[in-house]
Amino acid sequence: MVPNPLVVGEAIRDRGVEVDLAVSSAADAHYQGVRGITELLATQTVEEADLDVWLPYDRRWLRAFGLTGATLDAAVEARNQARRDGTAVHKVWNHTLDHNIDAFHRIAASFATAIVSNNDGTAIDQCRRFGICQQEPGGPLPQVSAIIDSGAVGTAKPDPAIFAPALDRLATDPARTLYVGDTVHADVLGATRAGLPVVQLDPLDLHRDHDHWRLPDLVALAEALGA
Repeated sequence: MVPNPLVVGEAIRDRGVEVDLAVSSAADAHYQGVRGITELLATQTVEEADLDVWLPYDRRWLRAFGLTGATLDAAVEARNQARRDGTAVHKVWNHTLDHNIDAFHRIAASFATAIVSNNDGTAIDQCRRFGICQQEPGGPLPQVSAIIDSGAVGTAKPDPAIFAPALDRLATDPARTLYVGDTVHADVLGATRAGLPVVQLDPLDLHRDHDHWRLPDLVALAEALGA
């Protein structure tokens, strides 16, 4: 899931900045924003708990919708204010990428899987509500060994400790467990610190200056894994 432009656009307009954020640009905007945080890594240590970390994400995210100049500056500030006002993560990060969900189902049918998410305590419900997976047996969705939510466990990526409960439930060693994420600052660094091999989803090829494994989406990963 990526940020929902309709939700973010409404929050920005509520703060006096007129914007029209097309849903069709949601995915590309997210990956542009991710690159913004990656570039911040070159100058400082990045922790998601520091809300200023999201300013370069917001700038590139909003630019992907065609905003420029003073309107872009005002929209970035309005988005920053909205984030600091405490809008729940699950109310913003709920635009689904259905091709990735379908491919995840293929992967989960062939491999033991778990979810490790920087979230607000609602990841288990989100996974069920959006048709991704479930923890309990006997339901209509793929069953995963664990759904670890930073808001519930009190530890967030890139802290390697957040991966421990997932590895325990999977009953596997880190070196034999592939982690999949779409950011360098949380996913690649966090998984690497925990000793897991990692693949970054990078559909716009914005991280070609990095040497870790990258793929465009979960469809490509499912094919690489033979799922």
